[in-house]
This record gives sequence, structure tokens and C-alpha cells, in this order.
Amino acid sequence: MSDEEEKVPPRTFFELYKWSMVLGAVSIFFILSALVLLFRTTQTTEPIRFSGIESSGSAQPQKIMVDIEGAVVKPGVYRLANGSRIDDLLSLAGGLTDTADTVWVGKTLNKAALLLDGGKLFIPTKGEISSPQSSNQESVAGAVSSVNSLISINSASAKELDTLPGVGEVTTQKIIAGRPYQTIEELLSRKIVGQSVYEKIKSQLTL
Repeated sequence: MSDEEEKVPPRTFFELYKWSMVLGAVSIFFILSALVLLFRTTQTTEPIRFSGIESSGSAQPQKIMVDIEGAVVKPGVYRLANGSRIDDLLSLAGGLTDTADTVWVGKTLNKAALLLDGGKLFIPTKGEISSPQSSNQESVAGAVSSVNSLISINSASAKELDTLPGVGEVTTQKIIAGRPYQTIEELLSRKIVGQSVYEKIKSQLTL
């Protein structure tokens, strides 16, 4: 090589492998992007559900059984959907008869109230709540509605409720305000009375 020939400097590593490195970096980028997309598509926001192992204890019954008696066209026990109202029960029973005490119904019965499984509803006839004692001394005046002279929590007067042990004026008004009741146990479950008072009076009560 002559002195006049221009000397070419040696090429660096980057210059030699520049395009290979660029292509490698692009390939790595696309591979990582594909892996991220694949991971995301395999995830789900829905919880994993296992069939056949649901707890039956928390399930609400789809149907309830309720008894309706008294001054209705078709008294008896009816099966209704859970969540039904007193008005639904009255409709199934054919509505009130001509002898029904509509004044009592209007003042006392909450037709929008929810029905309870195993509950009972009694519709009195006209004059039944305020009629005098019968010849066999069975009082049907408001509270007394059975041969055992039990106090009716649905129709007793304040004076009659006040005769119950442990029940004063305040509790009497709470009982009246909470009507109608489908079970006597509602006095306790709805905290109308306390446990001790309930134990004293439950044997003297009826619907």
C-alpha cells in the first residue's frame, strides 16, 4: 500500500452489527407485546363459581304458606310467592264478605304489609269486636277471641292490653301501632316487647 493511498479506519462493533441489533430490539418488543396481550386475554373479572356447593341455608323460600280466616269469601290456607303482601292474600281469598268489619279493616289492617311464612290473618265480622259477652261467658270484645279468653294482639283495645302483666301504656301503644301481626312471635322479633315480658304474656295471647 502506498503512502498516497487513504487509510480506512476500522469499523466499530456498533457499525458492524447496527442493523442486527435494531432488528433484534424490534423483535423483542413485539414478543413482549404479544405476551402481555396473551396474559390479559386469559384473565377474567368474573369470580370462579362452583356448581352444586351453594349454601342452601341462606336461600329464601320461593313460596310461603299463609292462613286467612274470618269474613272473607274463601277462607283457608294459601300458597303465595315469597314477598307477597296482605292485599295479595285478600285477593286470593276472594276479598271481604258483606259482613266484614270494613271499619276495623280500614283502621287496623295494613294491606301493604309483607306476609310471613306460617302466618295467620283473621278478618272480623261487623260487631264481632265490640259485641257483648255470650251466654257461656266467652268474651269476644276486642281482645277475647277464643274459649280460653285469650287477648287478641290484632284487635284488643288499649284497656284490654293494659291488663297483661308487664304491659303498660307505652307498650300498649307500641302493640297497637304494630298491627297487624301474623304470628305472636312478632312481638318479640319486632322488639315490641322484651324477652322477659314476652315470656310472661305469650300464653295469654292470640291473633
